Amino acid sequence: MAGKQARYGATNQNLIQHGLAPTMRWLIAAALDGATMTYGEVKHRLETETGFSTVFATRIGLVAGELMDHIQAVEPDAPLINVLVVNQKDRMPSKGAGSYMATRFRNPKLASTSYKQRYPASWREHFERAAAEVYAYSPAEWLALYERVFGSGLNDIVIEAERDRRHNGKEDDYGTGSHKYGAGGEGDHHRALRLWVTANPAEVRRGFAVARTETEFRLDSGDRIDAVYHLENRTVVLEVKSRISNEVDLRRGVYQCIKYRAVKQAMDVREEVPVEAFLVTEAKLSGEIAALLRLHDIRHFLAPLVRP
Repeated sequence: MAGKQARYGATNQNLIQHGLAPTMRWLIAAALDGATMTYGEVKHRLETETGFSTVFATRIGLVAGELMDHIQAVEPDAPLINVLVVNQKDRMPSKGAGSYMATRFRNPKLASTSYKQRYPASWREHFERAAAEVYAYSPAEWLALYERVFGSGLNDIVIEAERDRRHNGKEDDYGTGSHKYGAGGEGDHHRALRLWVTANPAEVRRGFAVARTETEFRLDSGDRIDAVYHLENRTVVLEVKSRISNEVDLRRGVYQCIKYRAVKQAMDVREEVPVEAFLVTEAKLSGEIAALLRLHDIRHFLAPLVRP
């Protein structure tokens, strides 16, 4: 810890005793955001938030591996959350994750220390499969697993705080964070539509019925998406515009969809899992807005004005 007295020396014993629980909390937050953490990010947070002296980045592999060992000791079939600790350069885990993927996917070759370098495409394929399993785990499942691993409870408030902390900067640009809705705040019609879309994915598309849904989803850009549907084979971002929206609002909504889709795709390590965007309105679209949606491959859903 630069400028402060460290609470813990960065020994293997201390990293295992004091570093695993906070690392799992950070990784759960990243998993629920459909994101990753670099080795450098874990190192920085261990030093600045947990109180470790300088942790060499090469030691973070130990932390990730020991964490997964502790998890598998209580739940052998748990998702491989350790794969979310990735290299900054290629956004993939290092060779140490290979033994875990080898067991999970019954491919002993993955455990070879040279497999990632020799077969990068196969390594990415297996990594993305592992990440998909991690992303599919629900908040409730993560909370229960954390309690089994560490013997102490973890609640929604703590995890939401961790998710917020992932996005906290020193500057809150207009249109992001708490200022998304401008000085007047969110209107009643917009809020009602946003919550309805979040609670009723099957109304938007029947195939979305099994989605895990979230509202006001925070992107790493600082933006908040009105609703997100998490599915095994795709992610859907939805921007809603209520019955009082005018043409300017709707045009802005199209470009918000473009931005949110691009940022969410960049956050997701799974290259072959698409991110789709929907503009949800309570009024029919003009020809100009409809053409703009087609041009940028954005779907439209017309929500009923009268809803149960």
